[in-house]
Amino acid sequence: MWLNQRTVDAIRLMAELSARWPHAVKAAELAAITGITFLNVQKTAHALSRAGLLEAERGRYGGLRLVRAADEMKVAEIVRAFEPADCPVNFLAADQSRDPVSTLMFRAHRGFFQPLEETTLADIEPRAISRKADQAAPRSSRIPA
Repeated sequence: MWLNQRTVDAIRLMAELSARWPHAVKAAELAAITGITFLNVQKTAHALSRAGLLEAERGRYGGLRLVRAADEMKVAEIVRAFEPADCPVNFLAADQSRDPVSTLMFRAHRGFFQPLEETTLADIEPRAISRKADQAAPRSSRIPA
């Protein structure tokens, strides 16, 4: 299973917005931070807004923000908004099938999407990742001179 680049960009944008929740962030700032082109940020934000995951306010004090807190949003919600709806559907019926190939594809699909269903935006927010890395890094001990 693969995710298309637009889906990955959407996850990156949403993770960055989760770090700034509940404040709005300008599309240009998101483009600079994430390395995603401004045009792709706009297109992706529009699709996220239509999916009900993001709200956009126009104007001088406007910007983009999550519609709810990051710990309430699963990464799988973003994936479902961008990936073709018909792609995995054929394998969902395989749960009841005796066909070994269909059963294998169903298990593979479930294995791929399970971590996305379990992970919230708060889990992948940039600040949370850097805090986890700081906590995991060994502290250097000072030797008195």
